[in-house]
Formats: sequence, structure tokens, C-alpha cells
Amino acid sequence: MSHVEISVLVDADARTVEALSQLLAQVSSSARPLDAGRVREVMQTPSTSVLVARLDGKIVGMALLLTLTTLARTTGYVEEVVVDHAARGQHVSTALMTALLDLAASKGIEFVDLTSRPARTVANGLYQSLGFKLRETNCYRHDLRQAATSLHGADLN
Repeated sequence: MSHVEISVLVDADARTVEALSQLLAQVSSSARPLDAGRVREVMQTPSTSVLVARLDGKIVGMALLLTLTTLARTTGYVEEVVVDHAARGQHVSTALMTALLDLAASKGIEFVDLTSRPARTVANGLYQSLGFKLRETNCYRHDLRQAATSLHGADLN
């Protein structure tokens, strides 16, 4: 078995952008293909850390840690966790999430939240094995793109 290397992305060449784009497509059916500008924008956002997992030098996984600073505390949120289909079963996701939690602790983050579809049983099992607890809460989303379309449509009548 190969050794998994985890790092925070600080630079992204064309190969890295392509690898991230392929990974993102595996976790989000609605994501548009990435370009270098978008990757640069995300990497330059101070509240976002992009962690990548490499096997034999090749990027095979990623996870984003978002740092949220409120008046009450500093918390974290995890997004876009994915390991390439070909690298699954090699403990990449465990190494990736452990490194993410270590990074969160080093940033003074008090707790980290994430969401995961119930159908992702393996991922949910991993999160629980790492100490994540299922919360009884409602998760809401307001789609501003849809709201803007509705509002603009109303302005035209």
C-alpha cells in the first residue's frame, strides 16, 4: 500500500486544476468544470483551506475547510470531501479528514460541522468514527440565483 501525503494547496498548475476538476465532478453533479482562475480565487480566500491527498505524487482526494468567524466563536465547516474512485479503500479519506481536523485545531476552531447525504453510508461511518455526531437540526438553503430570477421576472411584468 502506498503512503498517503496530505497538504494544504498553495499553488495550482494546470495538472492540479484538472485533478481537482475531476474530483469535484465525482462529488457534485452540478459543479461546473474548474479553471485556474477559480482555483486561484479559492486558494486566495483567507477563510478557505484546500487540503489535497496524494498517492505516489498524484492527487487522489480533496477536502475544503472553511473557517467561520462569528461574534460568539470561530467554527469550521467542511465541504467538497472526495476521494477518487480508484483510490478508495486505501484509507485516503481517513488521512484527509484527520489532517483537516488537525488543521482546524491549529486555527483555534472550536468545532467543525459538515453535511452528508444519508445514502453515503461509508462516508457517514467515517465521520462518526472520527468523532462527528449526528445533530438534530434543520438544514435550509435559499438559492439566490433562483430568487434573483423570480425577482427579475416580476420586474418585467
